[in-house]
Amino acid sequence: MKQETVRYRLARRVRSLPAETVSRLLGMPRISRRLNEAYETARASYRPRLPKLPALDMEIVAGLEKNGVHITSLDELRLPGTQALWTSATEIANTYSLRASAGEFAGEYTVRVGADDLMRHPHIVGWPLQDRILDIVETYLGLPSAYGTLNFLYTLADGRQVAARRWHRDLEDRRMVKVVVYLHEVDMDAGPLEILHCSFPGSDALDGSNFPILTQEMLEQRLGTTLNSGDVTTCTGKAGTVIFTDVARRYHRGRPAIARDRCALFYNFFSRAPLRPFFCERHVFSPGQIRELAADQSARARDCMLWRSNVPLLARLVPSARL
Repeated sequence: MKQETVRYRLARRVRSLPAETVSRLLGMPRISRRLNEAYETARASYRPRLPKLPALDMEIVAGLEKNGVHITSLDELRLPGTQALWTSATEIANTYSLRASAGEFAGEYTVRVGADDLMRHPHIVGWPLQDRILDIVETYLGLPSAYGTLNFLYTLADGRQVAARRWHRDLEDRRMVKVVVYLHEVDMDAGPLEILHCSFPGSDALDGSNFPILTQEMLEQRLGTTLNSGDVTTCTGKAGTVIFTDVARRYHRGRPAIARDRCALFYNFFSRAPLRPFFCERHVFSPGQIRELAADQSARARDCMLWRSNVPLLARLVPSARL
């Protein structure tokens, strides 16, 4: 098993080299400046076409703008299809809990629910593609949205600061919206999502092809102090908590779980012309499965799911750095 893991990580590293090289180029000051100017021009041009939101949904957008996060719940949102989502998702979560208890995931820190399991429950994948959520996302992004599908994650409570449990920024696009649904109650010891509200030296600069990825100790060393309560939003909540957060503009992490495993849905959105499209397909689905899932959706939702077909040819030539 250990040898297989090493080979997998090495192969993934090799596959990611073209994307990482292009990411470095995009971070060069002259190129970055021109791309950002074109991006701001596109947002300004699209502003008159943004949807008009009701008060509750404007609160979500305001929270994203001010703090990079807004916490609500399935009960408060009252979205169609929620009961079907909850029934299927918690059934899968309970199955993975039993598998974890049996030791099947020994040595792992996070397990992704596979494509075969999710293809049997397409309503889980399609749940956020209703107009209300797309309107919220589009209003915050300021541009037509793309849907990067989801990661359905089972996180084991081993306390390790690894991967997404370290402080990091996603770099697929300049703005992103991740919609997180907790399937278990999540307190401080069960791996809550945490959003950082302060900057530090290097927090806005690429370190090679990525932003610096830091443990808690490394972050506090850069800050020169320990974090206080006002520096971080720790997204605790009961089962059914929903979190809207911008994972591109804000440093964030999954706080290492130490007491209980956690299961949650992570739905991913970015603009339809993302800055780094080659980092946008980090999910479990094949292109054919994406087309199959999109077939039964509304025209607007299909456009969100099949966003890659409209990416400029030059960007599509860069191989996707899939997980």
